[in-house]
Amino acid sequence: MWLGAGLLVALAAGAAVAGWWLLAGIALAGLLAGLQVAGSATVHPRAEWLLDGARTAARLAGVPLFAAAFAGYLVPRYSALTALGVVLLVTAVDAAGFTLPRPARGWLLGVLLAAAAGLVAVCLAIPPAPAVGGTPPFSGAFAAAAVFFPLLTGGRGRGGQGRKKAWWLAGSVAVALAVCAAALYQMGGVRLGLSRVPLRDLLAAGDAQALLPLLAGVVVIATVPAALGALAQARARFSVRPVASMACGAVAAVGAVLLEPVEALLLAAALALAEVLVAGLLTLSARRWDVRAVLSVLLAIVLLARIPPGYLLLAVVFVAVAAVIRRSARPRRPSEQPRTTPE
Repeated sequence: MWLGAGLLVALAAGAAVAGWWLLAGIALAGLLAGLQVAGSATVHPRAEWLLDGARTAARLAGVPLFAAAFAGYLVPRYSALTALGVVLLVTAVDAAGFTLPRPARGWLLGVLLAAAAGLVAVCLAIPPAPAVGGTPPFSGAFAAAAVFFPLLTGGRGRGGQGRKKAWWLAGSVAVALAVCAAALYQMGGVRLGLSRVPLRDLLAAGDAQALLPLLAGVVVIATVPAALGALAQARARFSVRPVASMACGAVAAVGAVLLEPVEALLLAAALALAEVLVAGLLTLSARRWDVRAVLSVLLAIVLLARIPPGYLLLAVVFVAVAAVIRRSARPRRPSEQPRTTPE
């Protein structure tokens, strides 16, 4: 769900900084995500609150992102109020105890995959207009990897088989590569990067304006369940559901009102990479040496360097606040031995 909803924003954001190097950025983001799938963090019990705080902040960042994407495509004139309404809706639904059943999630995923296939077909059906502008340098691939990384990892659950997660990640990367390659073919990196609603502009470029009502339905199907799932993941680390739902929803509502879609995406990227950095450093402090953790930390630092400093500062603040809240809410453990925590 995260990828389907996030592509509404990340497609243009990645093309703006990387052009055709966006495809390399997606592969790089997939590599870092694969390192997270390959193993679990080993954390000392006394430090679990710090990792839980980073994970909570990273998951919660998806709520304002998807709400802003919903508003940007469907009600752009009143985007802030619309995004706020989406956050309030999913907060009320989560506080009431409602979750999407697995069959429903399967049907929604099938609709999104069909929509992705249709978009690729539209982009390839009509010869593109002549390309304008040049190609950004390869360094833009790192910035593109940063903004795509949370979309490949945000929807992961806490458990599950490693092989199943690996196949799921491989499929997500393949879909992202196919959609982005088709979009770059049809519009080029410059025009695609300048678009505020890239999927709508792709349909216009492919002479498929008749499909705009269907696009509106796809936007709803992609963003609302994704926002609900992100809120549920952030809230799940607290014991009292209605109170935790409302607290998480209040934080997400502020972000939805203040942040534009691209700004929300950059904040989500900073928080997701901060989670990887925290997990890797805590694993190294417990194990002393772990190749997967070392590679994850190094790659996360490289990608964090491509995010504007303001979002990095916000990420540090949010992770610190969430970690302090988690520490005050967690029960005391008698054991002091490091243990492996599920992703």
